Amino acid sequence: MKTMFTPLQIAGMEVKNRTFMAPMSLGYESQDGTVNEKMEAYWLRRAEGGVGCIIVDATSVDPSVPYLGNTLCFRSEESIQKYKHFTDKVHQYGCKIIPQITHPGPESVSAFYGVAPVASSVYPNSMGQMTRELAIEELPGIVDLYVKASLDAQRAGFDGIELHCAHAYMLLGSFLSPLRNKRTDAYGGSLLNRARLLFEVIDGIKEACGKDFPIILRMSGSEKDPQGNTLEDMKRLIPYLEKHGVDCFEISGGTQYERCNKIIPCHGEAEFTNLEEAKAIKSVATKPVITVGKILDARLAEDVLDAGEVDGVVIGRALLAEPDFVKKAEEARYDEIAPCAACGVGCVGEQTKRRPATCVINPIAGRELEFEFTQAEDIKNIVVVGAGIGGLAAARILAKRGHHVLVLEKEKKAGGQLNLACRPPFKQEISKWVVYLLNECARYGVEIRYETEATSAMIEELRPQIVILATGAKPFLLPIEGKETMVLANDVLNGDVNIPSGNVAIIGGGMVGMETAEYILHHARGNASVTLIEMMDTIGQGMVPNNLVPTMKRFKQEGVQMITSAKVKSIQEGTITVETKQGEIQYSGFTHVICAAGSTSWNPLYEEVKDKQETYVIGDANGVAQALEAVRAAYELGYKL
Repeated sequence: MKTMFTPLQIAGMEVKNRTFMAPMSLGYESQDGTVNEKMEAYWLRRAEGGVGCIIVDATSVDPSVPYLGNTLCFRSEESIQKYKHFTDKVHQYGCKIIPQITHPGPESVSAFYGVAPVASSVYPNSMGQMTRELAIEELPGIVDLYVKASLDAQRAGFDGIELHCAHAYMLLGSFLSPLRNKRTDAYGGSLLNRARLLFEVIDGIKEACGKDFPIILRMSGSEKDPQGNTLEDMKRLIPYLEKHGVDCFEISGGTQYERCNKIIPCHGEAEFTNLEEAKAIKSVATKPVITVGKILDARLAEDVLDAGEVDGVVIGRALLAEPDFVKKAEEARYDEIAPCAACGVGCVGEQTKRRPATCVINPIAGRELEFEFTQAEDIKNIVVVGAGIGGLAAARILAKRGHHVLVLEKEKKAGGQLNLACRPPFKQEISKWVVYLLNECARYGVEIRYETEATSAMIEELRPQIVILATGAKPFLLPIEGKETMVLANDVLNGDVNIPSGNVAIIGGGMVGMETAEYILHHARGNASVTLIEMMDTIGQGMVPNNLVPTMKRFKQEGVQMITSAKVKSIQEGTITVETKQGEIQYSGFTHVICAAGSTSWNPLYEEVKDKQETYVIGDANGVAQALEAVRAAYELGYKL
């Protein structure tokens, strides 16, 4: 048997396999800090899918100090009983469950209520609000809060706790990291002094809850910042942490402010991001070591565990994409695992918009109660026009429900806009979505006809009962003087236009513009420079921070010039005239001008077929948006028909 599917003992808790579900603070919790039906259904679906232990989202030790909006906490005896009802359900699947206990500290949104967030020292938090340094006499009260929360967790039926002390983040992380901790008393300065509060918290929990009640510590193997904790620092700390009572180490990495792309690694970050640090920690630890960070491929996870490099894997976004990740891996059904492509769009991106998290490839995540799979009672013949991600997603779910589905695609291959999205550096992972959807469509009997441009006459001849138009969008060419001298970003990305060198201007500093800039610089065969011209105030609108931050860093290294708040008026012989708040400005010397100013819906068939067949329009054809919206519309329609 593969190691991944063997038990793991952590203090008094035996986990049935080596898989843990990472806490992700997805925004599903109730206002009172308890688990509601939506959140419960989400976690129970993953327990049903075979995960060994669920680590519940950040749970505040102080109900009066919220982390993000509605924060999980043990507010009252009634809330503890609500949690007990939930943990009992999880245990029915043979799954263990522990809360991630934390004091939000500097990350609290308390400033919005007129209370300064507390920290090890005074500094601006991620929201730009100044923290208040905790006085030394306040620290015993902090320890008491952690102890009470751990006791409440134990009474609520949780199998242990995880302490968050990573990323120079939240209160314990704020104390441990030299990036944040500038104290000059017994809780600052040296590594052991910075760890003093953590030691006291662990001591208090062990004394109150007993030695068999496991404590898992989430820590950064390295903060991956020149001023932060190093791997050697953390290795030195391990014996002390074990002596105080840590039963298992979960190794993450990076910092929340400076290195957020290392905490939730997206495009350009290696899979198993923190594995080397975890292996190094394991070499000095006597307790189990588990690791987190872009663990997306079940076979790679099995290999790592078989090699004994770590004792367990902590999986986050891959379980959003595929709730049956563990079960399908154990049954070697790898091609059936819906893949996470590390895009961050549904999980991180939706949260930055103050919306509950979801997943591009699995928009049912967080909506399990709304989508109960059933076989269709009235089997219909359905034609889908367009084999982009929206069209394929619709075809898959409709065929899975029993409908007869034919997809018409005018190009030689499926994928639509994703074929272009995969071309820039660090974006090839997105191709996993197309491969998965094609495999699924084949499995459920979907017929795809390539190089077939649909017409109303063709559709009428096929006699479908339902037509779904997923024809996508066309790139938009700015209606300005000199537009004929521009080339489209799509034509650059698909290889129709080659720009091996030169001084390149890209009009449009959104995601497509930035991807085109990286593509040109990566493929340059001579001297190439890029200028981005954006009419909005910022570059990269719509990109998730975990992708935007490293991209901007690369742009700085490559010398990309970024001009914002500039509306292009005309192009003439390599000179671009823009309108700014200061008036008109000219930029000259460009050898190529590329338009990346967006797209418009392309849907030529709707008017011709809407009165002949039951017709639906999804994806960009219905309104230009991201892949998330296209797949979400596909699923909503697929479950409805």
